[in-house]
Amino acid sequence: MSKNYEMTIDGHPNIYNNMSSRKLNIYFSEPDKGVNQETGLLLFIPGFGAHANSNVYKKMRSVFADKYNVITIQCDYFGWEFMQYDHLQETPENFNDMGIMQALDNITAVTLIVEIIKDNNLTFDAGKVIAYGHSHGAYLAYLCNAFAPGLFSLIVDNSAWLFPVYLKSKRYLRVNGSIFVFDYFAKYFIKDFEILYLPILYKNFKNQCIIHSFHGDNDNLISLKDKRNFCLPLKRCFLHEITSENIDNKIFKSNTHGLDADFLLMFDYLINNYNIRFRRKHTLSVSNRRIETKYYNYLFDYASSLPVLKRR
Repeated sequence: MSKNYEMTIDGHPNIYNNMSSRKLNIYFSEPDKGVNQETGLLLFIPGFGAHANSNVYKKMRSVFADKYNVITIQCDYFGWEFMQYDHLQETPENFNDMGIMQALDNITAVTLIVEIIKDNNLTFDAGKVIAYGHSHGAYLAYLCNAFAPGLFSLIVDNSAWLFPVYLKSKRYLRVNGSIFVFDYFAKYFIKDFEILYLPILYKNFKNQCIIHSFHGDNDNLISLKDKRNFCLPLKRCFLHEITSENIDNKIFKSNTHGLDADFLLMFDYLINNYNIRFRRKHTLSVSNRRIETKYYNYLFDYASSLPVLKRR
């Protein structure tokens, strides 16, 4: 059985609250046989309604670590509490930003594990670093890839949108016949939406990561047409269209948002049917990224290995 760990560290300072300090919980599982030169890293990023301590993710961290010889990683990223089923009070100190801070936390989780591996004089396969996301979590995987060029070698995307819908509209959630409405703080507080729109973010970006995107033709949050327009011109992006003909009631149970997919079987399906290969690397090199929008100049800096965002 895999060995499971959790830790609390100083997270990236809050860019929305005068760079105030904050904590970040990180969870990771090590293969039962230990870490070797063939061991990769696999980051799970949940979307709305799920989190790192959801039973499905606890199981996935443990099962995947042994089955695929990876260190599985998750974190309680910025504002995750407000993405569940309860109405909680959001403030600039902590809110569901649906973007930059959430991506920084996930990047931090991966780069920290790399530093821990180094500190323990272990080696791993730096060419096998995977992000696996569902819905908003898959969208965050794209942000992480754009903000940390060279970090990820594979993204597995289940139904990512191109821009967080709830930054422009309300979230309606049906629970036991009752409708709950979430009108997120970020919609009114965040100024710069440009950096969060994937077609703009990836327009002049030299993508180094293989992307496998699974998307239903009956997705009500982002149309398959829009996903085609984004993915197909993007180098190294492969789009798998899920229609009523693909529904097998095992891996994919619907062609709507999220595909009612079995996360474990979907990953198995991808690895076993699409000739996924990783180029073994001994060291991980993450490039700095500068992004300029109408509102800000951003620099994602990796001089100290962990991400530091400078925004002016």
